[in-house]
Amino acid sequence: MSDMNSGAQLPLEACPHCGELVPPGRFCGNCGAHLIADADAARARYHAYAAGPHEPVLRPAIVTTLFPHLPHRHTHLFRDVLAAGVVVIALLCALRLFTSATVAAAVLLPVLYLLYLYEVEVYERAPLLVVGATFGVGAALGVAYALVVPVVVHPSVVVTAGSVLVSGVLLAAVAQLLMLVGPLLLLRRVEFDETLDGLTFGVSSALGFTMTVIIAGYWHVLTSPLSGGSVVDVILGLLQIGILGAFVNAATTALITSALWLRVHGHDRGRFHAAWHGLGAAALLAFVVQIVLGVLQRVLTIEVSAVIAWAVAAAVALVALRVVVHHALLDEGAERAIGPDSVCAECHHVVPTMLFCPVCGVARSAAPKRMSAASAPAATAEAAP
Repeated sequence: MSDMNSGAQLPLEACPHCGELVPPGRFCGNCGAHLIADADAARARYHAYAAGPHEPVLRPAIVTTLFPHLPHRHTHLFRDVLAAGVVVIALLCALRLFTSATVAAAVLLPVLYLLYLYEVEVYERAPLLVVGATFGVGAALGVAYALVVPVVVHPSVVVTAGSVLVSGVLLAAVAQLLMLVGPLLLLRRVEFDETLDGLTFGVSSALGFTMTVIIAGYWHVLTSPLSGGSVVDVILGLLQIGILGAFVNAATTALITSALWLRVHGHDRGRFHAAWHGLGAAALLAFVVQIVLGVLQRVLTIEVSAVIAWAVAAAVALVALRVVVHHALLDEGAERAIGPDSVCAECHHVVPTMLFCPVCGVARSAAPKRMSAASAPAATAEAAP
């Protein structure tokens, strides 16, 4: 592609990592490398996550990982809402309103994610298709899964090798496969060919699945009065299945779909290929996490231990997802092109339109779609300090 508009008059310098002539800045607008030294660390830039360069890659951050199109200035709002939702669930439990607390735990993350999709208008041209094929299909399969599980697994206080094999291994693997069904319906659509599309579809499907599994699986609790039981145990249980369980399911499903999207659509430039963050490794880790948690769900009896296990699993899955997405964003894209000046959605500087912002290093594909579409020459826009 050729340079366009104001990009053609810019002073250009050669990137020491990709060799292309790019506008001067802290980051290469073509390959995203940090322009500080000719070193592998600058090229891989683990200190600056490609979808949120204000954070390192190896951090189990929830919002910037599962909500990649959300601008940095809005991330604190979603964190605050998430934290407030957890507090509300705890207060409902303290008031012994267990039915309301269970419903709140089931819908907190799905509702927040649907608000995110609306806020950034990721799929403004086909919102019903995307939500229906991912969240809707995941929710429907979650109901079916919750109805079949009691038939396959009979509740028992006796833990046997057979019960662990069925409920801990087989059903955990089946649940992960079901969460992939919705995204696979959109895999071959050419308008959804970016790695972040795969991530979004995976998260949406997993949250829909988790929500209905909780509601359908606990229907007997929701429709009958509760008696006895420790409030603390109920809070920990809802934190495990409703919050941490949703994080785990979203991260493992998105881990597979992100790697799958990059593999199938083939937009990578072959710069960061490695078996340890490819599709095989991503799928293996996702299923191992689900199976290990499935086994622990069967053998652990102390709520605190279960919450710790789910928290550790969620952190591992989130970091693995960030690694896959980070490398994918650095790797995918077309040949160098310098477009007209526009305001970066992340740092608000007026920069040439390229694959990466030369100032903050964010991947252009991680910007809200409505802002990308509205990006116009911004000669009068004021850059952020």
